[in-house]
Amino acid sequence: MKQRTYIICIALVATGLVLALGFGLTSANMIVPVVAVVIGIGILALCRSRVTEVTEDELSTILHGKAALSALEITIIVAAIGFAMLMTFSFTGGTGSTLSRCENGSILVVYGVLTAPPDPEFLYKNTYLIPDPADLTIDDLVALDTLFANGHRIRDTARAFGAALGAVTVLLAALYGAFLWHYNRRYGA
Repeated sequence: MKQRTYIICIALVATGLVLALGFGLTSANMIVPVVAVVIGIGILALCRSRVTEVTEDELSTILHGKAALSALEITIIVAAIGFAMLMTFSFTGGTGSTLSRCENGSILVVYGVLTAPPDPEFLYKNTYLIPDPADLTIDDLVALDTLFANGHRIRDTARAFGAALGAVTVLLAALYGAFLWHYNRRYGA
């Protein structure tokens, strides 16, 4: 395989990974992107082993190292900023709920999730009318559970994604430090 064919292989695998990630996010199925990454790594390893042209010299090795380091630095910075923003969003603002008795004896439950002061606005607001509070049905309980769960989900999703970005940031920085230490010991730099 020629170098140009290998680059086309990389582009196709990258496109497949983007599509798999998009499908995984829209369908809330993160197994698809994980499987796609494993398959993509296998395909790239297979393609790389089939390249017959000379692909590297000392200059290209240095350039690849500098490009990888720059990509790592930018990824760590972007992930850290994303972590900070998502954590700030998930822990600021507030929630509120009210119960109002109507003239006919029913109860109106209102639940909302608010942005942070000074000008709080609703991120989520929903209501449920309990027609007969003395005789709650399973439908009433399910509707109330859904009312509160949908409100909590707004901040929980941001918190989970922010925590994942924070973990990736720490992991990448730790891996960089470990490899730097290893190569310094190995090559005596």
